[in-house]
Amino acid sequence: MARPHIQVILAGEAVPESLRAAIQQAGATASFWPLAEAVRGNPITNADAVVIVVPPETASVAGELRALLDRLVEHPRPTLVISTDAQTPTLECPPAVPVVLASGNDERELAIRLTTLLDMRSSFDVLQRGLSANRRQREGVVQRYMSQLRLASQVQREFLPEGLPRFGPVSFQVIYRPIDYVSGDIYDVRRLDEDHVGIALADASGHGIPAALLTVYIKRALRGKEIKNGNYRILTPAEVLAALNDDILDAQLSECPFVAAVYAVLDIRTLELSLARGGAPYPLYREADGHVRLIQSPGGVVGVDAAACFEVVTLQMQPGDSILFYSDGLERLVAPGPTGGHVPQSRGAGEHVGAAHFAGEDAEDSGGVTLATLPEQSDGPLTRSAWYKTLATVGPAAALEQLSCRQRALRRIGYPLDDLTVLAVQVASEYPPPS
Repeated sequence: MARPHIQVILAGEAVPESLRAAIQQAGATASFWPLAEAVRGNPITNADAVVIVVPPETASVAGELRALLDRLVEHPRPTLVISTDAQTPTLECPPAVPVVLASGNDERELAIRLTTLLDMRSSFDVLQRGLSANRRQREGVVQRYMSQLRLASQVQREFLPEGLPRFGPVSFQVIYRPIDYVSGDIYDVRRLDEDHVGIALADASGHGIPAALLTVYIKRALRGKEIKNGNYRILTPAEVLAALNDDILDAQLSECPFVAAVYAVLDIRTLELSLARGGAPYPLYREADGHVRLIQSPGGVVGVDAAACFEVVTLQMQPGDSILFYSDGLERLVAPGPTGGHVPQSRGAGEHVGAAHFAGEDAEDSGGVTLATLPEQSDGPLTRSAWYKTLATVGPAAALEQLSCRQRALRRIGYPLDDLTVLAVQVASEYPPPS
C-alpha cells in the first residue's frame, strides 16, 4: 500500500526539525517547494495533505500566500499552517479551504495533526466527489433550463405575425426586442374581414416566463369578431378590451395579474380608425405634415376592475398619416432619466403611467414638432427627446431605425432596458383620401 504524501510549502528557507520528525511519525513521504514556485506551479494535486510553513511575520509574503490559498480553493486538500516560532500563526483563509493553524514547535502535536489530516483524505475525497456531482447536476439543470427558455422563445414568436402584410394603402412596421429569451410584450395585426383589420399591442405585468405565458393567453383572448349562426359582427375596441378584462379576472392569476393593452380597428377602405386603451402608453399620431400628437384615450389597466370601461376614440386617417403603438420600454430607451426612464404614478388607481403619457402644457414648437397639450400635466421627457423630433421631421421608418440602433448600442454596454415593442401603422401618401 502506497504511503501517504505530504506537500510542504515553505514561505521561508528553514524547515522546522519538529516537522521532519512529525512526518516520519505519521508514516508519510514529503516533498518541499518554495512558496514562490508553488504559486507558479501546481504541486498540490497529487498530495494527500498540505503543510504551509510561514514566518512569524507574514506581511512580506501575504500576496503569495493568498494566491496559494486561492489555488487550494480550486484543488482542496486538508491543510496545516504552522509558524517557525512558538506562536500559532494568524492567517485569513478562504472558508472553502479546510485549514488548521498550529504552532510548529511541538513534534508530538504536529504528528497527531498530520495523522488526522491524512485520515481525512478519504472522507474528503468522498465529499469532493459529491460536490462535483452536485455541481455537474446544477450545470445540467441550468443547461436544460436554458434549452427550455429557447424553446419558450420559439413558441412565443410563433404566436406573433409571421409577416406584416400590406392592406391596400396601409402598411405596418414593427420593432420587437425582448430583453431576455421571452417577453412580456405581444402584438398582433389580423384581418377581420375584407374591410377591417384588428391591431393589438399588450404588455403583461412583470417579466420572464410568467409574463410570457400570459402573452400567449392574451393573444388567444383578443377576439376581434363574434360569429353566430353563420354570421359575424366586428367587435368594437371597447368590447375587445372588456372581454379580455373579464377573462383575466376569471382566470384569477397569481403571477402577472394585469395587462396594459391597446386595441384598434382600422377600416382600410375609409381609413377610419377606432381604438381603446387599457393602461398602455398613449399612442402617437403623426400627420403627413409632421405634426405629432398623443391620442388621449382614457382607460385603466386590464384585469384589475370588473367594472372597468374603455372609451373608444375614432380618428379619420389621411394619406401620409401614421400612428405608433408601443410598450413602455420605449420610455427607458429614448428618455432615460435619474429613475431609469420611469415616471412616478400620479393618476388614478389602475391607470398605468409612464413618460409617454406626458406632453407639453404650453409647449413650444421645436423643429417642426407641435407638442400636444394635456390638462394639468407638464412637458415630459419623451416629447422632448431627439427621437420624438426624428419621428416628426423624418417619419416613422427613420424613427424605428433609430430605436433599433440605440437599443442595440445600449444593450452592448449593459444599460438596463425593458422589453420594447413598437408597431407603426402608415397610410401611403399617394392614396386618394376617402370621399
